[in-house]
Amino acid sequence: MENSCSSPPPHIAIFPFMSKGHTIPMLHLAHLLHHRHLISHITFFTTSGNAPFIRSSLSSVAAQSTSIVSLPFPDNLPPDIPSGVESTDQLPSIDDLFIPFANTLAHMRSSTTSPTTSHRTYLPSIVSLPFPDNLPPDIPSGVESTDQLPSIDDLFIPFANTLAHMRSSFTQAISQLSPAPSLLISDGFLVWTQYVATELNIPRLVYYGMGGFAQTVSSIVSQHKPHAKVSCTCEPFAIPGFPHLSLTKSDLEPPFDDPDLKGPHWDFVVEQVVANSASRGFIMNSFYELESPYFDYMDSKWGINSYQVGPLCLARLDSGKKNQPPSPLLQWLDSRLSVNHPVLYVSFGTQVKISLIQMKEIAIGLERSRLNFIWIIRGQGCYWDDGFEERVGDRCRLVKEWVDQLEILAHKAVHGFMTHCGWNSVMESMCTGVPVLAWPMMAEQRLNAKFVVEELGMGLRIRASDGTKNGLVKAEDIEGLMRELLIGEKGMTVKKKAEELAVAARQATSEGGSSYIALEKMINCAKH
Repeated sequence: MENSCSSPPPHIAIFPFMSKGHTIPMLHLAHLLHHRHLISHITFFTTSGNAPFIRSSLSSVAAQSTSIVSLPFPDNLPPDIPSGVESTDQLPSIDDLFIPFANTLAHMRSSTTSPTTSHRTYLPSIVSLPFPDNLPPDIPSGVESTDQLPSIDDLFIPFANTLAHMRSSFTQAISQLSPAPSLLISDGFLVWTQYVATELNIPRLVYYGMGGFAQTVSSIVSQHKPHAKVSCTCEPFAIPGFPHLSLTKSDLEPPFDDPDLKGPHWDFVVEQVVANSASRGFIMNSFYELESPYFDYMDSKWGINSYQVGPLCLARLDSGKKNQPPSPLLQWLDSRLSVNHPVLYVSFGTQVKISLIQMKEIAIGLERSRLNFIWIIRGQGCYWDDGFEERVGDRCRLVKEWVDQLEILAHKAVHGFMTHCGWNSVMESMCTGVPVLAWPMMAEQRLNAKFVVEELGMGLRIRASDGTKNGLVKAEDIEGLMRELLIGEKGMTVKKKAEELAVAARQATSEGGSSYIALEKMINCAKH
């Protein structure tokens, strides 16, 4: 029974990082908290450039108990970050500009600027924090999300550092809320929100966008440096504490692939560890049974609570889009299902940039497979010859805009997902029982791919044809793996495993399940 204690349900403040991949799970969490009647109200903090996406993503029911506070984005951006960027999705380069972007957000901590609201009810429906205006020169004006960055590799760190300039306006805005929030949930990248929470005596929980496997392996590698003695990137090394695990440097991305940890990216990691260790705990978008050895390690070694409350996307699946006619894309999927033609969904997230030559190989491989597919290309141009669309005809759909990925994966015609293995995509694929073609590109995605393919057994791995870390994947390999996943024996095996994991995820989030119980424990931390 929910809220069995006499104290009223809390008012919770949520501050996601400026990226769809980090915002969407927070929205799912809001749906879940509302559905479970564990909160009285939720206030979202963001910038004006990111508020419309949050507003449109909240269901009409959840919106009744949710406010969106839009903070002004800092105007003192580092020179490499284009003006107008308010999300890492908009960064020209995530690798080079993430840290400056994140640091810039600290300028939102306090400000004489009053929050702006679209309308007022019990609490402001939307309050915008100003986005920093002192962006690095490479970040275009108007960018308020990493989804908008021209290059996520180069601009992520500058973008992330820029966000530190939001500390001032955030401090003022959250201190003016009435009633005051009982709990702040903010992204792990927004380290400066911990300083604000401490100053205002508000308990804070940290949302981490990684799974327990990637978190644990990254922590062990940085602490014990088991890769310090290997002679090449392909030489395997063991992970202390997990004798069954064997990695190579190619499984890691900067800064963790180099035993000599240093540089802006590593400095950003250290700042996160120091600040977030002062919080009340970590929120993990996973469930205990999925990664139990790694969560046990975290709890024993880190000395801080972790709450496995996922998969959060199940809250979205359960709420759904009621009384809405199917989109043309869903209608096309219906037509594929009616003739028993399995569909491969191809999407690499909002931040991955793929070379022109690689995109051409993907196009050739998809065409040669003679199977059905949906390819999300996000309007970055054409990667095929003039006759491509005519030749593939009605067996494909090319999509250039943002789509509801979970809605597509939940369709029974979709039998596979070619993915970069971002953690959200892994969870969504698992919860819908869809096996993956794992093609990691950046961040912790190679660790996610290893976990999904080798430990969970719910997918097949795509690797460069020459065996290198970032080499070209040729069309014939794409064609072969696509056919194996959709109509081959290995595909049947991994699909069965994905469907079993979908059942396990449902059990964890159902009444009495591990995630169901963890969510209530998480909220109770605000009362003590």
